[in-house]
Amino acid sequence: MIDFAGDGAVLSGCGTFRWRLDRHVGAGDVTAAVFGATPSTADASLDDPTVRKWRGFGQRLGWYRFIVGNVFGLRATDVRALAGAADPFGAGHNQHLHEIIVEADVLIPCWGDRAKLPRALRPHLDGLLALLQASEKPVRCWGRTAAGDPRHPLMLGYETPLIQVQ
Repeated sequence: MIDFAGDGAVLSGCGTFRWRLDRHVGAGDVTAAVFGATPSTADASLDDPTVRKWRGFGQRLGWYRFIVGNVFGLRATDVRALAGAADPFGAGHNQHLHEIIVEADVLIPCWGDRAKLPRALRPHLDGLLALLQASEKPVRCWGRTAAGDPRHPLMLGYETPLIQVQ
């Protein structure tokens, strides 16, 4: 198990996959785990727009840190890249997800509308949500899309509350 005290990332040696991203936020006592669809350009020292948004939410909500996991491990700025991927997860993906869940106090799925994903991969969203709920830890989201998926935070205002995932 990895327990970052600050910022860090776990990427494949070739950089194709990212399984984990850690960010220190503040002096709070909560470790949040946020789960998107695919990792993007962020790494141990570089934040992308979504990571900056999570950091902003974390500062306002009093988090100590947050850990990013994803339904898929393939780094892609466009989820359509998953359609052509022979392996959208990468070796060890599930182990990293389990470690993230264990370390977190609250779990926040936030991958947005499933319609953006290739149809064959959409059931993996439900699989991760079931895994989060089975952890018996609080599972929250920033509301639901019209299709019922947990909203992605990028375009949300910081006043958007986290609600219980049913």
